[in-house]
Formats: sequence, C-alpha cells, structure tokens
Amino acid sequence: DDKMNVLEFYEKPKNPPGNLANMGVYVFKTPVLDYYLQQDDADDSSDHDFGKNIIPKMISDKLRVIAYPFKDYWVDVGTLGAYWEAHMDLLRNPPLLDLNDRSWVIHTRSEERPPVKVERGIELIDSMVTSGSIISSRAYVERSVLSPGVIVGPGAIIRESIILTDAYIEAGAVVERCIIDKQAVIGENTRIGRHSEETNPEKLQLTSVGKSARVPANFTIGANVIIGSEVDIEDFDKFPDRIVPDGARVGYLGPDKS
Repeated sequence: DDKMNVLEFYEKPKNPPGNLANMGVYVFKTPVLDYYLQQDDADDSSDHDFGKNIIPKMISDKLRVIAYPFKDYWVDVGTLGAYWEAHMDLLRNPPLLDLNDRSWVIHTRSEERPPVKVERGIELIDSMVTSGSIISSRAYVERSVLSPGVIVGPGAIIRESIILTDAYIEAGAVVERCIIDKQAVIGENTRIGRHSEETNPEKLQLTSVGKSARVPANFTIGANVIIGSEVDIEDFDKFPDRIVPDGARVGYLGPDKS
C-alpha cells in the first residue's frame, strides 16, 4: 500500500501483478523468524523457501511485513550473463557501483594476502586485480576482474573475463569472455572463449570453467562452452583434434544457466 506494507507476495510469478521486485535482503525480529522457521520445518508440503513459504505465511497471518524501496544499484545475478555484466559494471567509467566510495565502506574482512605483483612489460587496461595475484611478464589483461591469488603466466592474454580465486592462467593462454572458477587451470597456449561485440546478456556466448578444472595445453575451446568442476585433462581425450566446438559440454550434466 502507500505506506509500503506488503499485502501480497509472489515468488517469481509468470504474470507479475506489479513492477516491485524482491531483492532477497530481509531483516526479521529473531523470535518471529525462529517461530516461523520451526513451523515451516515441520510442514512436509513446504519448499522451505523464504519467498515461496516463509514471507507469504507471515503476510497471511497478518504480521507487519514492510518493504523498503531501494533505488540504487542492484542486479539479479541468477544467470551467467547477468553475473558477467555486473562485473563489467564495476569497470565502467564511472562505475555503476563504486567500490572506492569512502562513504560506503566495505566492512567484510578479506583474507590476508600479499600485494599484487606485476612483472615487466605487462599491459593492464580497465581491470580490477585483487590481492595476492601475480601478473607475469608480457601478460595482457583488459576489462577483466581478477580475484585473490590469480596467477597469469608470461604472455597470457585475458579479455572481458572473470577469473576467480587461485585460478592459474598458464603462459601464452588466451582467455576471452570467460568465467573461470576457483583453482581452475588453463593450460599453456590454450585459447578459450571468443571476443564479441555483443552486449546483450542473453547472447554473450560466455564460456565457463568449473572449480578445480584442468584444461590441457594447446587446445582451442569455443564460445558458449561449459566445462564442469574438477574436470581433468583426460576428460578432453574425446577431442583428438584438440578443438572443443562452440556450445560443447565437458564433464557437465546440469542445466544451462547462460
């Protein structure tokens, strides 16, 4: 209503009755939340979901559920495209979300790591590089976000990509429009992903590599490829020509969240 009391709540309706979206950020009175969680736990028919069960039940019981209108930057990163686009928003000039805003301090304590190390002859363009990362000689990084502990080997190229914690991009590798998960390794001289002028999040053709996956050296891996978590070098034996075509799946059986 006009006082922001929530009268009805629908989780991801096919035909939304309005244009107000749930951001998934909640503040509860502890005893009230504890009570409704226990009630929900005992209900075998429940999906045990805040949006589907807990909040609608509170509303039906006439509790005061109040919405806070948030008009600043917020993105639903439920798809790879949206996740990638949100990271690119950080690299705009000015950024849509300014992490250097001293009036909005990040209080979460990060893992202690040494400063970033950069070697001779690198190019670092419009990117964010986090503590503990090493950018080796002659490497090129453009419009990318590197998480803590990322190692970029000599002569490697990274464009418009998200590289997560402790991933290793070996010497001479080329990574374009990719999301590389934690502790993954991209082998020497492998080319993965493809640069594109496309900006529609639904048509980005991103390539993703799962956590702790090992991509062998001297491969060419196309766009819109999904490589699963903990995939090993032997999993690529089915590509004797060392080419993984666009849209291929390697060690991944889940849904496509591109």
